Formats: sequence, structure tokens, C-alpha cells
Amino acid sequence: MKRVPPEICAICKGARKLCGASICPILVKHSYLIDKRSIFKKKNFDTFSPPSILVGEYGYPIVNVGPVSTINLMEKNKTLIEDPSNWARKHLGLVDILKIRLSTIFSFDKKRVTYVREKEDIIKDVAISLRPVDLELSLKKEPRIRIRLDADIPPVAATAPLERAEVTSNPITTRKIENAIEENVKTNIIVPELYMYGYSFYYIQRIFSAGLLGVKSRRKLVPTRWSITAVDSILGKYFLDHIKHYAPLGEAELYYWEYLGNKYYLLLIPSRFWSMELFEVWLPNSVWVKYGSRPIIIRNHESYDGKPIKMDGGYYAIRTGVLEHLFNRKRKAALLAIRIVTPRYFAPVGSWQIRESVKLALASGLIRKGEVEELIKLIEEREKHSLRIDIIRESWLLKRLKTLTLDAFQI
Repeated sequence: MKRVPPEICAICKGARKLCGASICPILVKHSYLIDKRSIFKKKNFDTFSPPSILVGEYGYPIVNVGPVSTINLMEKNKTLIEDPSNWARKHLGLVDILKIRLSTIFSFDKKRVTYVREKEDIIKDVAISLRPVDLELSLKKEPRIRIRLDADIPPVAATAPLERAEVTSNPITTRKIENAIEENVKTNIIVPELYMYGYSFYYIQRIFSAGLLGVKSRRKLVPTRWSITAVDSILGKYFLDHIKHYAPLGEAELYYWEYLGNKYYLLLIPSRFWSMELFEVWLPNSVWVKYGSRPIIIRNHESYDGKPIKMDGGYYAIRTGVLEHLFNRKRKAALLAIRIVTPRYFAPVGSWQIRESVKLALASGLIRKGEVEELIKLIEEREKHSLRIDIIRESWLLKRLKTLTLDAFQI
């Protein structure tokens, strides 16, 4: 069997099947972290959704869609089952998060993505609710017990085709959300409006994925993975359109955060225009690098036009958080971001940890202000055993900032 180059796994993250396998062998290996527990050995459940839905992408435009619920009815804090921002604030570890998710079940039906224009059902009821929703589930067969690990989506423990589902409690929503669903307005307008009004990223992403936002004649179910990046992209553009008109930072700022074995360095550089570069460093024995003695480095960047050269969910999660930070400060800057993934990140649990780590870094992780080269040398000194690159010499962004002509400012 031909050996797959190690960098392929770090680029793919189990989503694009770049190695040619129909199922990612790394995810399959980790999927057996869960035992075949007796609590799943039936087909009828009285349960609740925290709330959460999942829309698959395989087979598009006919996809698996349904609620994610839990059969751990003794859970005191129901919302904790799917609460990424709380997981990060409490600094829950990988094992803690996996334990929380080991009682979750994805009960699905196959639907054409355009069906949302035809009827309303359990998908809408669960998606719009701000509080947990009680459910009665009848499954066609006993759940398949194998924890679903994903680079973008929180883990799910079991899956099963749905026979019948009924909501047995009233979904809790607001007049603002009801009006947003009824409005015939583009997503690039309603998504930022809801976010600035105070609704969380994860709530907006859920109703977006359920096909409840946007121009009514074009509404469709959006696969969960795609919807995460789409909402990040929409919000990022909204913030970018504003910060283009703000004054630059006075001096460079370096922020740091570490969570779940991921280290994040965010270097904000005074600049008359926005641009960004990401160095994603996967160390040997981290989740996507299972052999080899050298780190795998994946790069991505964008210029002042706000268009990254590669579509990547993790990149967009970093980008949106930093743009929001600059928007709130009414300042403009360029961003050099470094993510170092250590062996402590032994199983993927979703891109939420990237988004939340960036927020926490910018809120309380300022290391130092000063000259750009001085701050980069500080990073290199701190990570001399893992970051085996000369950032100043290798960085596209730093070269760009040095050689930029006046024409680039005519935006």
C-alpha cells in the first residue's frame, strides 16, 4: 500500500479524503474511544436536545439531517452538552468534553436540501429554540455506537436512522428570531444583524444550517460543516468592511493562549490595510501527524481584498475573532497568526476550540507590545523546540508589508 505523505493528513483533517480513502482511517481509529454501552441498546427514547441539529454533506443534495440529543437525562446542566464557549471558559479538557458527549445520538432522516421550502417540522423546532427541547424518538434500528470525531463539529457518540420524532415541549425563541425567519432578506445582512443584537455564533450557525435565513426562494439546508465557515465568512466580511476605515494600531501587540494542546500566537501589526497570514504547525504525534520526526507546517494568507488563498474552517475561525476584536476597538491592523498543535491534542473535537481560544487570547492573553521583529523573536525563543522556521525570512505577510506600494491602498 502506498504511504500517504504526512502533510496530506494535516491539510485534509479528515474532511476532503485527499488520501483516496472513503473514510478517514485516523478518525476511525479514534472513534472506538466509546464502548458499546447498554444505554443505547433500544430503539425508543425519551430524550432532549441541548438544542442541536446536524446536517451532513455526503450525498449532497440529498443529505442526512436530524436532531442531536442526549440520553443522559440526569445531566443537571442540559445546555452544557453543547456549549463550546462554556467549555473553553471552564478550560475543560479533551477527556472532559468526550465524557460530556458520550451520551449523544444523531437521529437522522434523508432529505433533499430544498425540502425546507416545502414544510416545517422538528428541524425548525429544535433549531430555533434557545433552551433544551424534550423529544420522543423512535428509531428504525438500535443506534450504531461509534463516536464521531471531526475537525469542525463537536463529537457525537451514536447514530441511527429515524422512524419518528416528536417535540414534547415548547421551543423557546424570541420575536426577533421569528421576524428574522419571516423576513425575505439576504444572509449577509441578517446574520451580522443577529450577531450584533447579541445572539451567539453557534445559535446563528444552527438556524442558518437549518435553512431558516436568507431570501426565501433560495433557502436550503446547509451542511453543518459548510455553515460554520459560511457564518464565519459573513461576519468576517462585515467587520472587515468597517475596519478598513479605522486608524491603525499604534504599535504591534502579541497575544497568546493555550487550550486542548493547541497554542495560539496572534501578532497584530500596525498597518494601513488588513491582511493576514497563518502558520499552522502540526507537531509529530499530534492528531493528524502520526509518524515522522518533523513538524508539518500548513500556510494560508490573504491580502487587503479579504480573500484567503485556501478555504479552511480553522483559518476562518481565527480570522473572524481577530476582525471582531479590531472592530470593537475601532482599529486596523495586519495579523500574523501561529497555531501550534501538540501531541496533547490527540483527538479532534471541532473548530469551536479555535474560535474560543482566539477570543480568550484577545480578551486576556496580551504578552507584550513593541517592535514586530522583537515580538517575533520572543515567539521563536519560547517555541525553539517546536517552531523550526525563521518566521521573519519565511513570512509572506512581513515581505508584503515591506514592499507594499501606494497602489495597494486604493481600496
